[in-house]
Amino acid sequence: MDKQVKLELLNANNWLKICDLSVSKEQKAVFPIPNVYWIGISRYEEKSELFAIKADDEYIGLIGGGYDEDGITGYINPFMIDQLHQKNNYARPALRLIMKYLKETLKAEKININHRKENIVAGKIYDSLGFIIYNETDNEYQRQIDLTNFAM
Repeated sequence: MDKQVKLELLNANNWLKICDLSVSKEQKAVFPIPNVYWIGISRYEEKSELFAIKADDEYIGLIGGGYDEDGITGYINPFMIDQLHQKNNYARPALRLIMKYLKETLKAEKININHRKENIVAGKIYDSLGFIIYNETDNEYQRQIDLTNFAM
């Protein structure tokens, strides 16, 4: 069963708390970039909106969404749950919330998300939500979901 989580727009009051979150040492092989980097790139390159992921009153992760390169399709990046909060069923509800944001606010009919091939846990979560692999590179799977008939 999904846990109750909420997204809070990243702002001057919470961004430093999000910078303190991290994946485990082992996971840094598949998610090597610290949150402070994502905050910078979201503002100056990808132009995605970032959200702090909260469970109760505790910050547990970071997720972002915006338009993919085509300017029409939604894109989720980054997405991380802090090492102390993993395996607590926070990922699916956080993804559903960003999917809802992309569908309702940005009017995206499809959403893309990429993940490293060795990140098997991420792949299972994306599969469970209906993301299908539409392309792959040497290192990554590129997935997409069609939101036309997706119930939020």
